[in-house]
Amino acid sequence: MRKVEFFDTSLRDGEQTPGVNFSIKEKVAIAKQLEKWGISVIEAGFPAASPDSFEAVKQIAEAMTTTSVTGLARSVKSDIDACYEALKDAKYPQIHVFIATSPIHREFKLKKSKEEILEAVKEHVTYARERFDVVEFSPEDATRTELDFLTEVVQTAVDAGASYINIPDTVGFTTPEEFARIFDHLTENIKSDHKVVFGVHCHDDLGMATANTLTAIKHGAGRVQGTVNGIGERAGNVALEEVAVALKIREDFFQATSDIVLNETMNTSELVSRFSGI
Repeated sequence: MRKVEFFDTSLRDGEQTPGVNFSIKEKVAIAKQLEKWGISVIEAGFPAASPDSFEAVKQIAEAMTTTSVTGLARSVKSDIDACYEALKDAKYPQIHVFIATSPIHREFKLKKSKEEILEAVKEHVTYARERFDVVEFSPEDATRTELDFLTEVVQTAVDAGASYINIPDTVGFTTPEEFARIFDHLTENIKSDHKVVFGVHCHDDLGMATANTLTAIKHGAGRVQGTVNGIGERAGNVALEEVAVALKIREDFFQATSDIVLNETMNTSELVSRFSGI
């Protein structure tokens, strides 16, 4: 029976919900409840985004006793430095580095070639690994990225020291069948001299976030990113409570378990609901 890690991004991606803005005090309170709920990793924020975001990550890092705390960073050295400063007092610090990889993002957002993306991945994952024992890398918009290039990007990140590879369905575009093919291909083809855990991050634009997440678990994902109550930008992220209950009810099928304390689900949901106003 595999154990799947639950990675909560309610305080980072969840806060991108229109109209949601948690205070630092509220973020710390939510983080403490997430720890009680059994979350493995809390993405506390994007330290480089603002002084408030930096301070929230710092205070959450200091408040956690058993749960890892991570910060989000673009493939920019100053972002990675901000994460390092915000998380230096965390008991179990991690960093989450990302860069967009799909053709539409390469052409219109980054204005970078494939070669420039690969160089940025190598440089910034290496830089992050020099400062953190645990580095997670995400190829943003992975599900709209050519599979051969996605494989090349992921292999580059693994070679540079990433131990978690998160595959995001950034715009809620994929289907379970397509996601299964992506995970099967990556788990079969990525080579490493260290342990690599694949993760999944789904949005619900087409109403398939939970189905896509569960499919990824069935096809090798060992870490799930999502939010409480499915909050998040546009149609929201996958609701972690749905995934946790599905794994429990259909343990026979998924052959996977988690550390989520299901009896704390209502308390967690109600706290986030009250603070988010949703």
